[in-house]
Amino acid sequence: MSKIIVLSILIFAFNSCVESLNDAQQSVSPTIEITQPVTGDSVMFGATEIDYKAVDGTGGGGLSFYEVYLNKKFVKKIEQNTDGTNPKLTLSVDSTFLGSRINYSVKVYNKNNRSKESSLQENIYVKDKKPNAPANLFLSKINEFSVSLLWDDLSHNESGFELWRKDEGGGAYRRIKTLPSNTISTTDGGLSAFASYFYKVRAYNNSGFSDFSNEVSTTSVPGGPWNLVGEAIGASQVNLKWVDFAINENGFVIERTDPATTEYKRLTTVPPNTIEYQDNSVAPSTGYKYRVAYFTNTSISGFSNEATVATFYVDVPGPSNLRVSLGINIVNLTWDDNTSLENQVIIERKTGDGNFVEFLKLAADSKSAIDGSVQRGFTYQYRVRQSLAIRTYTPYSNTVTILVQ
Repeated sequence: MSKIIVLSILIFAFNSCVESLNDAQQSVSPTIEITQPVTGDSVMFGATEIDYKAVDGTGGGGLSFYEVYLNKKFVKKIEQNTDGTNPKLTLSVDSTFLGSRINYSVKVYNKNNRSKESSLQENIYVKDKKPNAPANLFLSKINEFSVSLLWDDLSHNESGFELWRKDEGGGAYRRIKTLPSNTISTTDGGLSAFASYFYKVRAYNNSGFSDFSNEVSTTSVPGGPWNLVGEAIGASQVNLKWVDFAINENGFVIERTDPATTEYKRLTTVPPNTIEYQDNSVAPSTGYKYRVAYFTNTSISGFSNEATVATFYVDVPGPSNLRVSLGINIVNLTWDDNTSLENQVIIERKTGDGNFVEFLKLAADSKSAIDGSVQRGFTYQYRVRQSLAIRTYTPYSNTVTILVQ
């Protein structure tokens, strides 16, 4: 009888130990660690993603859901993803908290209803959202030396705007103006009639900067249906091009300013359907303005937009002996450089029966290039020239043709 009692006690003790062990295993809670935002950080009002790591403890059955607490008050519950991965957690803060400091924590539960709360993240500053980018930036010329800029203000929380400008050939953009909030236009003056300028604008507040608006430039201002453009070739030639939109003209009249008086005078007339002209009567280091009109038997049209050009102080020989060779899906180009006065090398390419377009700019003194954008079965033509100043160039090199096979 005593043996039976002793055996029963041993079995009971063994079972008690097993149950205690199981309880210990089941009581292991999950863990959670927040990595961002943490104590001392700042957040923008709205939704901020919480970076965290959460894993279940041994015997927990897997993670089940999460609870987010803002200023120690429950705000929302998020279920674990159905595939077992951890869900995206966000901290949502409305505009009533702007300029204040908050704290938050996240509590995680497993399927055995064991839980663990993260460390409390404190002293987190709530700041405004970045403003939206301004849009539809538009440029118009007031005169040759100043422009007007207008844009759409698409934000309601900007502290102000920044106007940035890049000068033709001048490299990077730089900020030239800071403007108050709600500004939608400004002007820029002191410009050169012989240079092109590029502009963009962005908004800012204490949370940072918006994206930039679209870019506009003085060269993108349309010249009406004429689109008259001019460029100097060294010191003794100016090339003009325009659009012939008239259908019944007898010819075109070209006028040029007198450098001494700046008054327009008739330079020449050219036949109907003409779209370009070379002026070989210019002087070195001189600025000119040109305009074009068409005429019929009984009338003369209004004049085109003005094209402003300045000649170089000396004629400069252009690149010569342009050569091409075909590699594996590339075209190699080499040429002779006949001057040290250039500031840039410009390569133009024509595909098939298309027009020559500028497709590559290189540093001064470059003598070779590679075109890796060619396609088999196409014929390409190339020519090279060098930039001497703003809209002032050397003559073109010879033109070469190659079929890519």
